[in-house]
Amino acid sequence: MFKSTAFSYNTNLNISGGTKFVKYFVSFDYQNEGDMTRIWDNRQGYEGGYAYNRLNVRSNLDFQITKTTQFKVNLAGSNAQQKTPRYYYGNSGEFFQQQNWAGAYGMPPNVFPVQFSDNSWGYYPLVSNMANSPMNVAMSGYELKTITRIFTDFALEQNLDFITKGLIARGTISWDNQFNEGSRGIDQAGGGHKSKRMYMLPEDGILRPETQIYTNTGFDFYEKVDWSTQAGSVNYTNRATEMSLQLFWGRQFGKHNVTLMGNWKRRIQAGNAELENRREDWVFRTTYDYNSKYFAEFNGAYNGSQKFSPDNRFAFFCSGAAGWMVSEEPFMKKLKEKRIIDMFKIRGSIGEIGDDNAGARWAYMNQWATINKVHMTLTDGESPFQGYRESVIAAPDLKWATVLKKNLGFDYAFLGGMFAGSFDWFRDDRKDIFVSGGNRSVPSYYGARTVPDINKGEMKNAGFEFEIRFNKVLKNGMRFWANCNYTYAHNEIKLKDDPKLLPGYRRAQGYSQGQYTSFIDNGFLKTYDELYSTPAREKDDTQVMIGDHYIVDFNADGVVDETYDQAPIGYTGNPEHTYNATIGWEWKGWSWFAQFYGVTGVTRDVGITSFNNKLLTVYDNGDWWSPTTGNGEVVVPRFTTQVAYNDGTQYLYDGSYFRLKNVEVAYTWTKGWIKKLGFSSLKIYLNGNNIFMITKMPDDREGNGSFSGGGGAYPTVRRFNLGVKLNI
Repeated sequence: MFKSTAFSYNTNLNISGGTKFVKYFVSFDYQNEGDMTRIWDNRQGYEGGYAYNRLNVRSNLDFQITKTTQFKVNLAGSNAQQKTPRYYYGNSGEFFQQQNWAGAYGMPPNVFPVQFSDNSWGYYPLVSNMANSPMNVAMSGYELKTITRIFTDFALEQNLDFITKGLIARGTISWDNQFNEGSRGIDQAGGGHKSKRMYMLPEDGILRPETQIYTNTGFDFYEKVDWSTQAGSVNYTNRATEMSLQLFWGRQFGKHNVTLMGNWKRRIQAGNAELENRREDWVFRTTYDYNSKYFAEFNGAYNGSQKFSPDNRFAFFCSGAAGWMVSEEPFMKKLKEKRIIDMFKIRGSIGEIGDDNAGARWAYMNQWATINKVHMTLTDGESPFQGYRESVIAAPDLKWATVLKKNLGFDYAFLGGMFAGSFDWFRDDRKDIFVSGGNRSVPSYYGARTVPDINKGEMKNAGFEFEIRFNKVLKNGMRFWANCNYTYAHNEIKLKDDPKLLPGYRRAQGYSQGQYTSFIDNGFLKTYDELYSTPAREKDDTQVMIGDHYIVDFNADGVVDETYDQAPIGYTGNPEHTYNATIGWEWKGWSWFAQFYGVTGVTRDVGITSFNNKLLTVYDNGDWWSPTTGNGEVVVPRFTTQVAYNDGTQYLYDGSYFRLKNVEVAYTWTKGWIKKLGFSSLKIYLNGNNIFMITKMPDDREGNGSFSGGGGAYPTVRRFNLGVKLNI
């Protein structure tokens, strides 16, 4: 089903140079990604499967027109082509992927082989929701999807010292165009191709064809070659224009350093045939420092977005920051001279920013849609008049969501630069968060077809980050270095449009965004006394047995049901604690580094069930409950009857992991023969990523797929790279 290895290639070429009048930089980058999926012979004359190729090109030209005038031209483009199985109507996109991963994860090898000896495909008629994944990939045709992007930037910079020293004017304009093409490739009979498939029932071991006779001809079945080539068509375009004008002034007056900056920017963007989206920003910033010891900064922004009504379109946001370089004070002089403390700075900031990510573009306007003409009972015909309905109720009060950001931190370095780093405490208070009409709590008798959107949500996000760096060079030139950091971040919903009468545990308010909820299990039912005393279940109560979970009746009404007995548990799918450590060594051209990465405070939903659909697929997701010891980690899976709510929390895993993410060994030549050949350096390196991982999860994943963990996910691949870097 999968290959043990696959190959990818990356080639990068950079060229730079120039004269006093013009400097240039040109870059070419080509990337080819292989795929782990094994491609089987489909006997159709084409090869399906997956592939990805991308080419990036960039050219920068800097013209020094006069001593005070500089003109820059930046041109860039990319072309990416992705090959995938063709998705047909009714079996498209993510559903196609989910079905194939369900087959890869859930189909036991004893049900059928991928192909029999006569090249017919295996399948199992008693299970409809698990596919022969290799057959689907091989027999679905393929589609080549191409994304082409072109970037063009022009910038003009003029030194205005003749007006006042330190004054600079800049103007930029850029165009970004994207073209997506799809449909090109092989169409396998529009998804209606009939493959030759065979199956074998375990009770008799007889090999049977899915289709033996063509009903419309009466002849024996044979597999047709019925594919055709499909032309490509542009299915999406995007164009964006961005303009900006900036004035910057910076001067030093003795020990005083002052800067002022004003910037205007407008972005116009549209996709396909839609009307243009516009965003405009007027920004200013001023900074001051005294003798590189005391620092102050103030920022302001007057932002405008077309998503809001004229009354709420523009809003003003501002922020301020201050810093103190304590190590420059006289009382720190002796510590600096003795190289005990090299640098110590305290800084803090507070400010407000806006967010215009507010759902539908025209939500502030009433919108109408046509309805079917009214049927006239008397004449048994249609009304001659066209009917209309109010499809969207205006929300004219929609406005910018705001985030009040606070930060307090310090930077440090001591022992002659051997140790350095920083610490930051942060807190974000979000207010007026956009809540779509579909997520609002309205009574069932609300008369309109749709509910207006609203600014109502509030959320707090707080945490801290600590970083420490180590650098030591020995007398023989050997260098040791390390970078380590730790981040903690926790968010809490302070206000959401929850129904007023909901109990606290069923509300979003008071919990983190994306908080997991589940039926809560409290051990196993070990005796008949425990079985008969357990709360009744709304579903499958008669199927509960010894060895099943004791499911908590969370609201204590005597019945376990889906509405009132699922409660918050664990964390969200985003880690609260993140660790990273990179250590390295360098000496006489040799270099080595390793990066370790880990997370805690995260929950993963990996619902892979043994014996699902009566198939002999068994997963190693914990010890089964044992009647001998009365202990276990998971309920003994059922082969036939299933019990609602019985899983409890057993598929909600502690998603913590510790991973050796990257390792590299390299050697660089900078002298001797490499110089004689006309090169400045040559580096040969071997690196790898995702080398190993320690976790309690049943498989290697850093997130859940779109169709939950039970649908499977593309495995995290272990990658090794052998490369050469040559500088002229």
